[in-house]
Amino acid sequence: MSNKNMKKESGQIMVFVVLFIVGLFAMLALVLDGGNTYAKRRAAQNAADAGALAGARTLCITKDASQAIAVAQDYATNKNESDSAEVDIDGQGYVTVTTRITFDTFFAHLIGRPQMTAEAVATSGCFPPTTALHILPIAWACHPPISEALSISDECQMQAIDEATLEYYQENPIPVPPPDPPPPIWPELYVIMNSDAQPDDLAAICQSAGGWLDCDLDDDGEDDLIANGDRSWLDLDGGGGGSSELVDWINNGFPTTIPRHTWIGGQPGVANNVFQAAGDHVGDIVLVPVFDQFCDNDPETTCPGKYHTGLDNIVVTAGGNYYYHIISFAGFYISCVNAPGVPGPECPGHAVAVDQGIIAHNVKTIEGYFVTDEILEGLGGGDPNAIDLGIYTLKLYR
Repeated sequence: MSNKNMKKESGQIMVFVVLFIVGLFAMLALVLDGGNTYAKRRAAQNAADAGALAGARTLCITKDASQAIAVAQDYATNKNESDSAEVDIDGQGYVTVTTRITFDTFFAHLIGRPQMTAEAVATSGCFPPTTALHILPIAWACHPPISEALSISDECQMQAIDEATLEYYQENPIPVPPPDPPPPIWPELYVIMNSDAQPDDLAAICQSAGGWLDCDLDDDGEDDLIANGDRSWLDLDGGGGGSSELVDWINNGFPTTIPRHTWIGGQPGVANNVFQAAGDHVGDIVLVPVFDQFCDNDPETTCPGKYHTGLDNIVVTAGGNYYYHIISFAGFYISCVNAPGVPGPECPGHAVAVDQGIIAHNVKTIEGYFVTDEILEGLGGGDPNAIDLGIYTLKLYR
């Protein structure tokens, strides 16, 4: 072989070697820098998620957009690995966080990429719930505000307390008998259930009696109150299981999601074991369904003016009980239950009601406080336009 051919082949080999080396570096850049890019992209996404969730939660509780932005940026950068975080809050209350992490490359700088940037976006919302699990099977009436003081909704007049106030009341409970006159906290304490029949509960709040609830089911100008055993306890599955079923739901939670705009029938719940089950949950925050209308039979046929075709669902209940139209959910802290077999002294709300002649001494009661600024488990859905009763569901939307 001539020297000329040997030099030619040697040159070709050098070209292959150079190409091989370049390809090797490219492969290393792909493996090492690509893996590092994926890790940084994951870190950027974690930072964006954390920032969006923290910002949405802060916006829910404080209603302060500037504070929510500051918290979102802090969670994305200082508490996570993001180099920067841009935060946007739209008119509906969705919080979007865009994060970036810039990092040096291992081998890609040899091909002109000394640095790369990983970017991620997350959007979160914290809104009033539209569905709930594990609810306390008691219907609570939503009524228009009678004053703006302490009200947590423009649509449902409910006095509520925040976490700090709840902690104070836990440490400083109302004495029994309560002082006369009652302390300023008295308007915040509710008796949400008693063992008197439902018509007695509702008679004072019907519109024709000067109240706020529409009790004229057939629009004939007269209140339609049926004297039965219904006391606003709910038959959540339509099975009519009575007190044993109510006890099971109170102790273990109703396992199926209840959406708003559902009509749920009532069932008797005067048995002592139901109140004893509630007594086991003193100190807990429970979810209470809130209704705005009720009907004395199938609402689609009996109360067509109240039934929203295409929107409402009906949990069919045997026995012709009242049906309650659920529109929202509230958080309720059970502070005291007054019933035989439930330990503890007489409840303050019960004592005042007996003293004022509202109930008899042997009437069983459940009392406590509605809570606000709480993100509770068991809530779902979420809608910026839903009725805001102070409890929220928090989730990532992207």
